[in-house]
Amino acid sequence: MAYSMTGYGSAKSQIDGIDVEVQVKTLNHRGLDIHVNMPSMPGQMELLFQRLIRQFIARGRVDLTVIIGDENKARAGLNSALLEARVATLNSIFGDSWSRNKCLEFCLSQRDVWEFEQSPKMNDSFYEGVLETTRNALEVLTKARRVEGKALEAYMLNALDEIDTSRQGALERAPERVTEFKQQLQERLSVLEANSKVEISPERLANEVALLADKIDVTEELTRIATHLSALRILVLSPSDPLTCIGKKIDFYLQELNREATTMASKSRDTILTRYTIDIRTNLESIREQAANIQ
Repeated sequence: MAYSMTGYGSAKSQIDGIDVEVQVKTLNHRGLDIHVNMPSMPGQMELLFQRLIRQFIARGRVDLTVIIGDENKARAGLNSALLEARVATLNSIFGDSWSRNKCLEFCLSQRDVWEFEQSPKMNDSFYEGVLETTRNALEVLTKARRVEGKALEAYMLNALDEIDTSRQGALERAPERVTEFKQQLQERLSVLEANSKVEISPERLANEVALLADKIDVTEELTRIATHLSALRILVLSPSDPLTCIGKKIDFYLQELNREATTMASKSRDTILTRYTIDIRTNLESIREQAANIQ
């Protein structure tokens, strides 16, 4: 069960009359790299944020942003008595030259007819609410990382199947290559015997064939490739939680598989086996690119 290192989650809430939004974005990184951006953040809050994030994420770059509505924003109420008094005064001054609507428009533009109530200040309960909103955003992020992780998981399993298909093809081709090599050697020796009148004993021929066949034999590499593929499948499909890091382990198996494929290519000396090797290494590279996103 894989979790992607890339994802996004957000949550909104209203705490003591203040609008709060928390946005969390994660990207690839070798370790856990946390960056918190919150206006007017008390010193202890960053530590609390980090502790909370570590409950959900074990690897990757984390950018957490807290957006707070203006805590000093005033809530306005109309002083109706003062407004009517101002309108009456204007009517007495201008008479019919000013309509009531014009008097209202003029008076409503004056600040003192409005009564302002300040929003509550930020306190301990406010910061507790911010942390709870952050937890909600991290839960959304975890779900998004799992969805992308499933896609990466399916891609890798498909690529592993293609590698195994190439491996099976190479395994079938390997003994044919030895037989062809033996025939080629026999033909060359026959020409040599005819030209030089030197007879080569069957025992000597058998020894030469055995020595060279051992040099081009790739059965051992193919067997190890099968073992690594099986271990890699188990790793990808094994149950895990959002804190389980398997990306580095996947990269280790990919290095081992690439090493076996490289050895096989150098030993095979055969175009068909080389083609299978190229297919294997191409799929390994595509898995490596995707594995870079896995926690």
